[in-house]
Amino acid sequence: MTTSIVERSRRTGQPRRRPGLLLSVRQTGTPETGTPEPNGRPHNVCAGCFFGCAVSERAHRLIAGHRVVRAWEKGEYLFHAGDEAHGVWAICSGSVKVFKETEEGKQLTIRIALRGELVGHRSLLAGEALSGYGVAMEPIVTAYLPARVVMTLIETDSNVRTQIIHKLADELGHAETLATSMAYHPAEERLMAAIMELCRRSGDCLEPIDLVAPRLELAELAGLTVEATVRSLRRLEKASLVEAHGRRIRILNPRLLAARCGS
Repeated sequence: MTTSIVERSRRTGQPRRRPGLLLSVRQTGTPETGTPEPNGRPHNVCAGCFFGCAVSERAHRLIAGHRVVRAWEKGEYLFHAGDEAHGVWAICSGSVKVFKETEEGKQLTIRIALRGELVGHRSLLAGEALSGYGVAMEPIVTAYLPARVVMTLIETDSNVRTQIIHKLADELGHAETLATSMAYHPAEERLMAAIMELCRRSGDCLEPIDLVAPRLELAELAGLTVEATVRSLRRLEKASLVEAHGRRIRILNPRLLAARCGS
C-alpha cells in the first residue's frame, strides 16, 4: 500500500505536502543545475544558504550529509500552521511569505523571507508547532536541515550560534518597529516602513535597489488595503522616492526613505 505525500490543508484547501516524506530524498547538486560541485566543496552547493556561515570543516560535512536542496513552484506551501517543527529551511533564492490566518480566513503577513534567510527556526528553537504558513511567492530554492542537525550546529559551531542569535534579535527589533508603525503612523509611513523592511532584508539599503513586491503582499506587510497601498505608492512616486513597475519597486533614495519613515 502506498501513502500519498500530498494531502489537503483543512484550513486552506491547498495541496498540503508532508515534510517528512517530501524531503526524504537527499540532493547534493547545485540548486541551479543539479550537478555536483567541483572538488566536492559542500559549502558551495548553495551560495545563498544561511548555513554558509558555518566555519568548521566538521560543520560543513554535517550540512553536506543531511541537507536537502529543493526547488519549489510559486504558490507551493513549505509548511502549514500546526505542523511539527522538524527542521528549518534556508532560502537559497527567491522569497517566501510567512503568514497567519484569522478565524475569518483573512491572511496576516508576518514577514517576507528573502535569499539568505531562515524560516521555521523560531518554532523549532521554541519547541513549538509551526504557528504560521510558508508559501513560495515565486519559483524558489531552499536547503532544508533536520532539527537534530540544526541543534548540533548550534552546539558545536560558534559562528552558527552567534548568527542565529543575531537573526532572532534582528527579527524581533524589526517586528517591534513594524508594530509601532502600524499602530500609530498614517498609511504612507506604514508603507515606507514595510518597503524599508524588505530593503534591509535584501542586504543593501544604501544605494538604489529593485525589489519584487506584489501589491497584495506589500499591503498585508504594511497592514493596509491594496487600494491604500496603491495610493500611497503613487504619492511616493510623486516625491521621487520610488518607481513602481508592476510587481517591482525601485527605491531611488533609500537613505531619504528611511529618514522619512523614521527607520
